Amino acid sequence: MKALVYRGQEGLVMEEVDDPQPAPGEVLMKVRYCGICGSDVHLFAMGIFFLGTTPGHEVSAEVLSVGPDVSGWQPGDRVVVKHRNCGQCEYCLAGRPQLCLQPEGFGRGIRRGAFAELLVSHHSTLLRVPPGLDMAHAALAEPLAVAVHAANVSGIEAGQAAVVTGAGPIGLLIIDVLRDRGVQPIIVSEPVERRRALAAKLGPDHVVDPSTANLADLVRSETDLGAHVVFECTGVPEAANAALGFLRPAGTMLVVGHSEKSYTLSSLMVMARELRIEGVFGSGGQFPAALDLLAAGKIHCQDIITRIAPLAETEAWLRELNDAPSDGKVLIDPWAA
Repeated sequence: MKALVYRGQEGLVMEEVDDPQPAPGEVLMKVRYCGICGSDVHLFAMGIFFLGTTPGHEVSAEVLSVGPDVSGWQPGDRVVVKHRNCGQCEYCLAGRPQLCLQPEGFGRGIRRGAFAELLVSHHSTLLRVPPGLDMAHAALAEPLAVAVHAANVSGIEAGQAAVVTGAGPIGLLIIDVLRDRGVQPIIVSEPVERRRALAAKLGPDHVVDPSTANLADLVRSETDLGAHVVFECTGVPEAANAALGFLRPAGTMLVVGHSEKSYTLSSLMVMARELRIEGVFGSGGQFPAALDLLAAGKIHCQDIITRIAPLAETEAWLRELNDAPSDGKVLIDPWAA
């Protein structure tokens, strides 16, 4: 099969590798689509993928065959795939699988990911794609689960105010999740014109360019005391610093975007206003909820997915999304010419 393999300074190299074979408990799948995740972009830019890694973990696929000791799955089943967790550590038992102490992910280390024609995974990592759901749209299940997890962690409720800083793919999906939950107003800050246009299609109350608009004044005019929650999706320390000023007393900032740079925050502001700062990592077990939203047509998939590219263009898109991010979600179709 064809697969992209990380070869250090050579980048991602298209190679012919042996077709994987399912071991006991495993399932062999044909990859239909795999999304480029922000973590793929950052890891590639920093050159810290493990040598020999095949990246890719936002995947929709079709079952081709099953190994021994697998029941409930058969060829032709349409699936999405999540990371495997141990199920036994204190975090798994507490319902926080994203913090598993012994996770078995794919696409970031030894286990081959989905920037390839075929993928093998343990049967417990598979979730069935609802009937009628487009497989390209199903590939949004993983990042959408992250957005659902972020909304859950925030505790935001209908009628409360939210600010979303950054309208990349996760920011766009958070907008859709908040809109479905009746959050109002939703104010979006995004410096890139194309992404502002994408965000506007999703129906938030305001979409502004932070380089020309006074976002703090807008938040004050649209809310009585400030936003209940800011979803910080840029990973830019300056945006996070400013976000604290948009919050009402006892408000929450969700750190969704990530950065290698350190944040400098006002401890006085956090203390005196009893602000809460929380990180969001992974999907938080929200794949089923994400699939339900997709099946119900509540996500603007056609707008959020801005490009479907062949496997050979993956590295070019990783570079583009790092150097000049203006697109929404880019999907890779390993079988496209």
